[in-house]
Amino acid sequence: MIMVSLRQDMEAAQADAVPFEPDGTQRLQWHVYILCGLVAFLDGFDTQAIGPAADAIAASIGIDIKDFGPVFSASQIGFLTGAMIFSALGDRFGRKRLLVAGTVIIAFSSLGTAFAGSYHELVAIRILAGLGLGGVTPLFISLASEFAPPALRARVVTMLWAAVPIGGMMGSFTSSVTLSQFGWQAIFFLGGGTPLLLVPALFFLLPESREIQRGSNDNGAPQLRVSPIGALFGEGRGLATLWLWLASWMIWMLLVVVGVWTPSLLQRAGWTIPMAAMMLGLLNAGGVAGTFLIGAGLRYFPPQRALMLALIAAAASLVMLGTFAHSFAVVAVAASLAGFFSSAAGGCLLALSASLYPERVRATGVGWSLGFGKTGAVLGPLCVGLLLGFQWSTASIYSAIALPGLLAAVLVFLLSRTSTFRAAIKQ
Repeated sequence: MIMVSLRQDMEAAQADAVPFEPDGTQRLQWHVYILCGLVAFLDGFDTQAIGPAADAIAASIGIDIKDFGPVFSASQIGFLTGAMIFSALGDRFGRKRLLVAGTVIIAFSSLGTAFAGSYHELVAIRILAGLGLGGVTPLFISLASEFAPPALRARVVTMLWAAVPIGGMMGSFTSSVTLSQFGWQAIFFLGGGTPLLLVPALFFLLPESREIQRGSNDNGAPQLRVSPIGALFGEGRGLATLWLWLASWMIWMLLVVVGVWTPSLLQRAGWTIPMAAMMLGLLNAGGVAGTFLIGAGLRYFPPQRALMLALIAAAASLVMLGTFAHSFAVVAVAASLAGFFSSAAGGCLLALSASLYPERVRATGVGWSLGFGKTGAVLGPLCVGLLLGFQWSTASIYSAIALPGLLAAVLVFLLSRTSTFRAAIKQ
């Protein structure tokens, strides 16, 4: 129903799009959306699949689960590096090329995870996995945003982002089934083989960015001569970029910590591995619903207000989850709500990032916002590992996880007061 509504809105807004093929613009747009959505799905699958498998992997390589934090953080280090490097290269040399390369990296690093024989090998491979995951994220967001009608850009980005929790939901549910039947390695064989099947479709069907094909910017001038990174702070964008990056730091810390540590925290509270994985699946299912609904609601509700409300509600849901961690019914509801509001917040954040910057540096803007945010995602899992070592209760840990959501709401408010943000939203 949502996709039908989006199709109808696209037809109404088609005049706003820059046509690529006089009779095939809309078909081309759907090629972009579907292929980018598949990449986003695989991104979510790989990111979430390792959470339910963490205890089994830790036992396999001979470490305690409290020492698994660096493994989670390793992929985030790779993610922030990939997001920053691939986005800048994509704005200069072509987003499609870098998207294909990133997908190949995801495939081989996922396969490599299944063969990791030691702690250090696992950390190195997960850094490589994060490099691919981080590299493709700003690229598929920027490509989809570029080919969307301006009136629907924020909605397209948030709905595309829904593919990430869909992939995460499939990753967590697949893990819960596969772990007992085939072992944890089978999860990563599946997570590595599927991206390889997608690579030919990306190579032959996905169009290149208009900026790269034209070889010039919107005014017909030569392709960007200054550093794309420097352009993020030019033309009065400095303060808006600062608030965006800090908000991204807080939001990504919350999103990643909830996703990777929830299974282990629930097991610590007495849950079995399959039941903990099921709760992670509910969290991701809530994320899918939240992202779709917030995408539809952005037509009627200012994105900055939606983001602030989602962050506050996500924080409250996490406190509820931790406080009532021994109640199946409450945890099921709280996990669904936490997924709903946190993923809605992530989708809104990416939509704001894509809207804040002009097309010629959009991938860099999204990528560096993601990259800076992922430094928070690196720190977050490590902090939870430390809190576990200090014997904090599950309720106290979830309350600590909720705090960045409240701080991010304040930062989004400051962002919304800048002149750069107000001008970008009006476009």
